[in-house]
Amino acid sequence: MQIKDAADKDLATFCVDAIDKPDKEVEIGGPETLTQNEIASIAFEILGNKPKITHIPDWVRIAILKLIRLLTGSKVYGPVEFFMTVMAMDMLAPEYGKHKLKEYFTKLNSANA
Repeated sequence: MQIKDAADKDLATFCVDAIDKPDKEVEIGGPETLTQNEIASIAFEILGNKPKITHIPDWVRIAILKLIRLLTGSKVYGPVEFFMTVMAMDMLAPEYGKHKLKEYFTKLNSANA
């Protein structure tokens, strides 16, 4: 198996180190803890765009989920539910590694230019 990205190497190292641990689940984050707004702002910055971030009230999110469940099948509802549920969660994990998201976004942008 070829590891092609520095962040992949960080994750591979963590996984190998975790093999002998008794834990059935392990948590891993990146080298810095970022909010969803910070992640979006970094993406806009790399693209050279002015940030435009929209927030919806939680009651609107819940209403949309209920409406979509009534009007669509599981193939549509499932991914929408996942996305909208994740939007409302704080996903924190211990920081690990040294390769930052901004570096990754910059590399992706350069590769697609």
